[in-house]
Amino acid sequence: MIEFEHISKEYGDVIAVQGLTTQIPEGEIYGLVGPNGAGKTTSIRMACGLLTPTLGCIRIAGVDVHRAPELAQSYIGYLSDFFSLYDDLTVWEYLDYFAHAYKMPEAAIGPRIDEVIEQVALEVKRDAFIRGLSRGMKQRLGIGRAILHKPKVLLLDEPASGLDPKARADLRNLLMSLNAIGTTILISSHILPDLEGFCTSIGVMERGKMVRSGRIDAISKQETSYRVVRLSWIGVADIAPIVSSFPNISNLASQRSEAVFRFSGTEDELADVLKKLVAAGLRIVAFGEAKQTVEDLYLKLSRNEVM
Repeated sequence: MIEFEHISKEYGDVIAVQGLTTQIPEGEIYGLVGPNGAGKTTSIRMACGLLTPTLGCIRIAGVDVHRAPELAQSYIGYLSDFFSLYDDLTVWEYLDYFAHAYKMPEAAIGPRIDEVIEQVALEVKRDAFIRGLSRGMKQRLGIGRAILHKPKVLLLDEPASGLDPKARADLRNLLMSLNAIGTTILISSHILPDLEGFCTSIGVMERGKMVRSGRIDAISKQETSYRVVRLSWIGVADIAPIVSSFPNISNLASQRSEAVFRFSGTEDELADVLKKLVAAGLRIVAFGEAKQTVEDLYLKLSRNEVM
């Protein structure tokens, strides 16, 4: 759905993006992560047609963004990291203004605005002036404007910046609901917990280059030859003598009634570990793999380490 093919962007002697090649399939929520200055914003602005690449080609839904910009724009909804709102307009008037800017059919505008207001949960603010909205409400209104024309692709640059925890949770739920109806989402952030739990794929950028791109589960398997297992039990016990008989267990750390270790075996072999612990009399209350977070993967990839 989104294709970057050998993309570079230069400003004189400064190379903002270099050799960016990646594909984002339809239906993904793709998190573009990296520090400030990594090239995330430049990449998104090129994807929506605001910047022209020095080299390369970007396609949205198979359409070259810079050769057929008007057609490409019909597939794109875009929200920049800093965007302007018109304080003297009401929520409904603001969306009506942009519906006409999108050249939507007149008969479809009213019903679509009502639908979008419900999607972004601004029903009670329908006739309120924008100047009175909270930061989170303004962010939801900005997304509402971006999805008015039902784009196939939503490009969001640091959308959670400046939001309080509840507003961030509301934003996450909104994006997941949009994705559930088929919208492919590309979202950038340098605040990695903002992407946790709902991104299906990530791209790690540093100094204008893509370090790694792909589905989170696939990258996790490629980067780690073991799984981290956590367990807890009732009472105090020394589990070291029990687990030491398993050659695929390493780096055991235990304290009182909790432990963590690295395990390089199969799932069947891991089940045998649990069976042996229970047979030894431990009253296990929790036993399972500790999943890697987006932040774990980012730190591992950006440092080029296998931990």
